[in-house]
Amino acid sequence: MQSTKLKNTHSKNKAAISAAEVKLEAASSKGARAREALMDAAFELLGEMSPRELTPGAICIAAQMKRPSFYTYFDSVEGLLDMLIRREIDRLEALYDAQENKRESALHRVAGVPLSLVALKDSDKGRLHGIVTLMSADFSFTHLRLDNLRRDIKAAIAEGGLTLKPTQIDVFMQIYVAGILSLMARHAESELSRMEVVTALEVFLKGAGADAKLLKSIFAG
Repeated sequence: MQSTKLKNTHSKNKAAISAAEVKLEAASSKGARAREALMDAAFELLGEMSPRELTPGAICIAAQMKRPSFYTYFDSVEGLLDMLIRREIDRLEALYDAQENKRESALHRVAGVPLSLVALKDSDKGRLHGIVTLMSADFSFTHLRLDNLRRDIKAAIAEGGLTLKPTQIDVFMQIYVAGILSLMARHAESELSRMEVVTALEVFLKGAGADAKLLKSIFAG
């Protein structure tokens, strides 16, 4: 009899724990969606204003959420921006991964991300504005990208796609990133043609000794 009661109690406790886990999972899922909504709203606003102009109130209005909700998920606008930067870095990482899966040359990857960003102009102008704003306002955004860029530049040199000396890599990286930011900013504001963007990239890459035939095949794709 006592054994039966213990089993029943155990079953009830197990059911209660399962129900609590379901509620916790639902709450966690809801919280994740709310955080994403706030980040999406902030990212959209970055197409119109600088990070310094962002406020919890403006973000919540854009996200159609009550202002106190902001502090449920973030301590500050800076905290939201930190998470947003990490999210966008992950998305840019995906661009690199997608290119590597195609087994193209390292020089393809060096030129590929700028071209992918340019393609956003037609599909999502606000997103392009947001990316440019983040990259320009917070060096950690571009700094974390430099590891992959350095890797691909070294690989391009090894493959014969670039003719830089090891001592020239860091300088080229700084010039290339600054040039891309300037190009993306102009592209976000005006209607640059793909040919104009390609011409600018060719100037950057040929200055680093890029193989002309390989560049032609990259930009023809």
